[in-house]
Amino acid sequence: MTTLKREPLQIVEFDIDYCSRTYGSAPCTATLTGTPTGVRKCFNTFFTCQDTANYDVGTLTLRYAKNQNGLPLGTLIYPALVSVSTNPTKINLGGVGDRIGSLGKRARVEIVLQDFTDSDIYTDKYRSGRVDGTAQTDEGGYNPQSRGTHFGKMRRRFPYYQGRAIRVLEGYVGDSLASMRTRNYVVTEWRGPDASGNVRITASDILDLANDDKALCPTPNSGVIQSDISAAYLSTVTLTPSGVGNNEYDASGFASIGSEIVSFTRSGDTVTLTGRAQYGSTAATHTAGDSFQQCYVADDQLISDTLQDWLEDFAGVSSSFVPISNWQTEETTWLSGYRLNGVVPKPTGVTKLISEVLELGLFLYWDDIDQEIKMVANRPIDPGSTIPSLTDGSAILEKTAQIADLHDKRLSRVIFWHGVLDYSDGTKDGNNFAKAYLTIDTSAEGANEYNQDRTHEIFCRWLGPNGDDTIAGTVAQRLKNRFRDTPREISFAVDVKDESDTRPAAVIAVTSRVLQDDTGNSLPTNMQVTAVEESAPGHKLKVTAQTYTFAGRYGYITENSRSDYAASSASEQEAGTYIVGGSGTFGDGTGPYLMF
Repeated sequence: MTTLKREPLQIVEFDIDYCSRTYGSAPCTATLTGTPTGVRKCFNTFFTCQDTANYDVGTLTLRYAKNQNGLPLGTLIYPALVSVSTNPTKINLGGVGDRIGSLGKRARVEIVLQDFTDSDIYTDKYRSGRVDGTAQTDEGGYNPQSRGTHFGKMRRRFPYYQGRAIRVLEGYVGDSLASMRTRNYVVTEWRGPDASGNVRITASDILDLANDDKALCPTPNSGVIQSDISAAYLSTVTLTPSGVGNNEYDASGFASIGSEIVSFTRSGDTVTLTGRAQYGSTAATHTAGDSFQQCYVADDQLISDTLQDWLEDFAGVSSSFVPISNWQTEETTWLSGYRLNGVVPKPTGVTKLISEVLELGLFLYWDDIDQEIKMVANRPIDPGSTIPSLTDGSAILEKTAQIADLHDKRLSRVIFWHGVLDYSDGTKDGNNFAKAYLTIDTSAEGANEYNQDRTHEIFCRWLGPNGDDTIAGTVAQRLKNRFRDTPREISFAVDVKDESDTRPAAVIAVTSRVLQDDTGNSLPTNMQVTAVEESAPGHKLKVTAQTYTFAGRYGYITENSRSDYAASSASEQEAGTYIVGGSGTFGDGTGPYLMF
């Protein structure tokens, strides 16, 4: 029997902003003869708009594929795609790998397209008017096909491409667009067309919108105080320019003037100072023209709510990409009791703020298949979960497995600084913190083991002025326990059929000749996937995973009505907590539960 080999298909979808209005038809007031006027009709983009007050943004999706037979019917697809190359997301487990940051490495794609002549029949509403001359007054009719090129004209008409959506659809010839797997990105760079007609578009995953040079929290304010105030002044001040109060500030809150944090209420441009020298700052005199910057304040907030706020309200990430209910479930199960308390007095990069919170024991990453941002705690697997098994031969492709020791991620001691003294000062070293929780693994540092100490410091502004010894101790202990031994990183190739078992953050059981016990046998080892790359699109994946050191049976809060250990089912025993005394062994021979 002959198996037919399916032909892979890639389609790139590029969304450009496109006005829904028609030139000169109400409410659009543009005209070629009156006011406002232009010498030619617009191309329905903001850059070419002659009545921006009535511009109504919509979306025009342009599609590109390689020049091959069998493209989906009924949709215009330009045969201009040359290649698609990707660098996958890489998760930073525990935030320990400083080289890639707490948010890990962003997914990146480079798309190469070949420019071509274009009649503009799909992109220009007024093409017929260009031909007969009624769409312009500076010349007669012309043939758009003979003028310029597709990408050359698009780059001029749509210069505001950064941050716009671009997608890579993957499937096989004969698939419909709806059935193809979709990877979502945002455009970061456009190069070309060059002399050879090549256009290179670079895009990153959705979390690129939170980059420190693109998203700040709190939002920068333009208001300044109109007159001098003394260090003891508690009354009203006026903000300028006129109208800035209602436009940029809340009715009450906290703000920074210079290095001092104050509390305030506001009506219009009139601000009443209700407190001076707040959050550990020092009262000072201030001069007319000093900036009045509203602070971002977290007051007993959930981690999930805070991250959602930063991503949606400050980075502009669509709520469709933030599965908040899933985040809340993860938080309730593994981060119960964690609350954020702190203040950000000056505009700060959203990625920096997110990275600070992730050090409490979780990670975020963009899942380009599920099209959502995942939030996962550094924790054991969920009770009842089955770990997929990948072995040499059955899943791991021959001669592809490689193993490495990650010495830079090993930890023997963790110092968790908390309890900020002055929120107007920096939080990059221990000088501005009242408390420090230190945990040390003396055995790991001893002469018979690693014979050296490796320290990781966390500087946390999010446990309030008083700090929180319980959270600080829990985070530090969990981090030290996970990374007290040198983590190992394995990479290998699998067939695309195994994709569902090797998704980012998945825990897998790997049995390979590169992982051996002390007798030389292959040692089944639990690993957590940190990156997945399509090394051969539609055929082969390269998987990278790191040692997963949550071995043992962990306890979970159990309802009071449950029977004792011997009378409970196996599933209840797995998802519960039972206390054992005496020998420390249950009747079935198993040992005590571990507390996470």
